[in-house]
Amino acid sequence: MNKLATLRDELLKEEIHGAVIDGIKVFVLPKKGFRRKYAEISVHYGSNDNAFVPYETGEQVNVPPGIAHFLEHKMFEKAWGEAFSAFAGIGASANAYTGNNYTSYLFWTLENFPEALELLMEVVFSPHFTDESVEKEKGIIAQEIRMYQDQPGSRLFSETLSSLFLKHPVRLDIAGTESSIQQVTKELLYLCHTNFYCGANASLYMAGDFDPGETLDLAAGIIAKSGLKPYKPPSRIRPREPDDVGANVRVAMPVPTPLFQVGWKDNNLKDGREMILREISVTMLLQLMFGRSSSFFARAHEEGLADRLEFSYEAWPDYGFAFVAAESADPDRLGEMVLDEIDRIKDAGVNSTDFERLKRALLGRFITLFNFPDTVGQFQVHLFDVGEDVFSFGSMLRELDLDTVMSGLDSLDRQRSVTAIVSNDSKNKEG
Repeated sequence: MNKLATLRDELLKEEIHGAVIDGIKVFVLPKKGFRRKYAEISVHYGSNDNAFVPYETGEQVNVPPGIAHFLEHKMFEKAWGEAFSAFAGIGASANAYTGNNYTSYLFWTLENFPEALELLMEVVFSPHFTDESVEKEKGIIAQEIRMYQDQPGSRLFSETLSSLFLKHPVRLDIAGTESSIQQVTKELLYLCHTNFYCGANASLYMAGDFDPGETLDLAAGIIAKSGLKPYKPPSRIRPREPDDVGANVRVAMPVPTPLFQVGWKDNNLKDGREMILREISVTMLLQLMFGRSSSFFARAHEEGLADRLEFSYEAWPDYGFAFVAAESADPDRLGEMVLDEIDRIKDAGVNSTDFERLKRALLGRFITLFNFPDTVGQFQVHLFDVGEDVFSFGSMLRELDLDTVMSGLDSLDRQRSVTAIVSNDSKNKEG
């Protein structure tokens, strides 16, 4: 066991203990007095990883879109039975989810934590696939894909991404397509698991009323018995993404009120601390421009154009995007107003008092974050992989100034934006 430096925040009186055990990064967040105990294994492997070069062969492999999500579905099936029932049998509640960059497996429990942790390790690192079960799963996932395609909000988001990005796999649905999942085989699942589900590509995070040293020792004993492979993951292959974007999109679906979304592709990509600062800055800008206390929202609400605006910004080393979305009786007008407001802010700036007020609010939310150990874990794993941690994130918030925030405006370039609308219009696609 190679222990990592203990991370502390003296103001919050919180700390995270860590170690590297057989290659896997292990973190413990002690939460004195918490009855529930939590564990999550995150594998740095998601729907974007459809092309890679295994370290042992040096030859590029291409796999069907959606296979990471397919693999997650199958990991709970073992030769001895179904793992969800096994978790329930020892009083634990388990779940899993796949994103563009990570696949995570987790459980909550009040009791039998060592047994549940051992079971989680088996779920993640001891695969069992059969031809019959893979074929059966194709029908289940195809139904899931159709369900999301029939949901206007999901369709709006997927259409926005597929028009913003012309080559990058983030433009593809995490679950793949009905056609792509038909190409999944038992052998491909084992290939992806062997390459990505290894110690150097995974993290284990635990939170609860734990003694950190004892909990790290517990994890070390379970990991030693798990058969976890410590070798390095493959090299990920990404296509070169053009600077420009696709066309605006209009989709016809039966909705009571049209939905619109403006999306921006950020070509000014960062890594490490600069990437996190940019993510904080652009998120704050969106809040200042379109939040419920903004003058824009007041005007849109008074004119009957929107009762609520949603917005977000997401940054990774190889892509970034922002969006603003709403239901609106006049989506074309509201979308143009959003773009005009950004142009106005580029000229006029934002109110410094509003910035300081929002900064204090975000610091307050950061403090309350530690009431939700699962969210802390998701932050910590992602931040650690880019050279930061959940406490340095708090330091970035405290030190942030208005000039840094305003520098994020270049991520909201009208020339790199698309507008997607879902409505009852008969037109299906706009060129």
